[in-house]
Amino acid sequence: MDEQQPAPRVALAAFAPDVASLDATASAVATNVVPRADGWGPFASPSPISASLPAGCRGAIEINSPAYGFPIYFAGTGTKLYRYNLGSAGWDDVSQAGRTYSVPPGDYWSFAVYGSRLLACTLGTPVQVIDIDIGKQFKDLAGNPPRARHMGVVGEFVVLAGLAADPNAVDWSDLGNIEFWQPGVGGGHTSDLQIFPDGGAVTGFAGGEFGIVFQERAIRRMVFVPNSAEVFSFEVYEENRGAVAPWSIAKTGPRVFFLDRDGFYQFQGGASVPIGAERVNRFFAARVDPNQVASVVAIRDVTGPRVLFAYRSRMPDPADPTLLDEILLYDWLLDRWSFILMPVRFGLVAATPAVSIDNIPGSLDDPGQKSLDDPSYAGGAPALGVMTADNRLALLTGPKLEALFETAEAMIFRPDRAFIDGVRLDSDADDWRVAVGGREKASQSAPVAYRPETSPTVERFAPCRSSARYHRARVRIPAGTAWSYASAIEPRARREGGR
Repeated sequence: MDEQQPAPRVALAAFAPDVASLDATASAVATNVVPRADGWGPFASPSPISASLPAGCRGAIEINSPAYGFPIYFAGTGTKLYRYNLGSAGWDDVSQAGRTYSVPPGDYWSFAVYGSRLLACTLGTPVQVIDIDIGKQFKDLAGNPPRARHMGVVGEFVVLAGLAADPNAVDWSDLGNIEFWQPGVGGGHTSDLQIFPDGGAVTGFAGGEFGIVFQERAIRRMVFVPNSAEVFSFEVYEENRGAVAPWSIAKTGPRVFFLDRDGFYQFQGGASVPIGAERVNRFFAARVDPNQVASVVAIRDVTGPRVLFAYRSRMPDPADPTLLDEILLYDWLLDRWSFILMPVRFGLVAATPAVSIDNIPGSLDDPGQKSLDDPSYAGGAPALGVMTADNRLALLTGPKLEALFETAEAMIFRPDRAFIDGVRLDSDADDWRVAVGGREKASQSAPVAYRPETSPTVERFAPCRSSARYHRARVRIPAGTAWSYASAIEPRARREGGR
């Protein structure tokens, strides 16, 4: 005889597709959501603020200029550099007159800000510089610095890494003088060159108070030593650990995130900690285009403790070789991952633009309309920015993307079977759908039979009829739905016995 019992609440488990089929505390599906301590939250769609670049974006940067009082954006293509025009929402060509740049296939521009100057480098072009406030065009940086793949600022030095002439070396400018690049001349000059005898090619660089040099098989710290002959000391932090993807490196405070040959890592305090092992590393390896691993781009999210790794999957448009069509998102505070289906070209720290009085929707007399001195009209609020598939600058402030997530598999009335006739989602979403799946064994070979997707009734229970020993629920929240959290499901079930 069936026994009526209250079914336990099933919390939404962390996304760990590497082990989800074997671990009842992990889920294999968490798409277009961000981790929360109590489950999942929504992920916003891109809201374009610019026209399209004339060609595919190969790098971008946002700069806050005190002289202008609003964010300034620069972007590069394979042959040109552009500046965002706030008035027209277009892109002004600020490339050096008479020069056509050359970004190697699979590479991007590397940018660095030094005072009021923006520098840009790529292996196929001399280092470029422009005055952010008054410059009209880029020009070659004086002093004949070497061509390089990466750059950064350490104290008052500009550092170039991954040199075209020697991939195993880094070069730096004179102290406080970025237009002097003669190595080892002495006489009070501090510019010099360091060639690493081991560790392989330099594959990335992160600046700051000190530099972190990523090689193929080593991570080194670069520390300024005043009044010394060597200028910088280079201490090996880790051997047999490095960055396989040059643009997968993202620095936020003391943390540096990167992708190595065997997965994702966080570098902090002189050591690397694996953050993707037995969670997303195998998932990533199975989905990424093996010929485009070096093109993975890390994007720092200034709106929360998150970093995004955008990559090219195995099934993108073959006619569009620079499109990154999938993203893995990591929240380092919660130590949890999620998966984003959103094509991008690049990502950057961004800020909301200023709003012209002519662009304020509705009438100023409308009830609830903000006053003209409302600070939101001035812009400047931090935002996560991307260059979209159609090469437009966009902020992730648009309508919510369609969310899809699963619970971990649960034996509701252990060790007996259960019959479920309804599911309730603990969420503030008014519109959601659920498909309940069941199987008889927890083995990987046992198929999961999903019942048809249903929507909730006025009592907020989505009806279903599923009889099985193990159950899971797949929840979908349609695109554009207003919601802020989803934490668990509550099945309406009864015990069916052992057979």
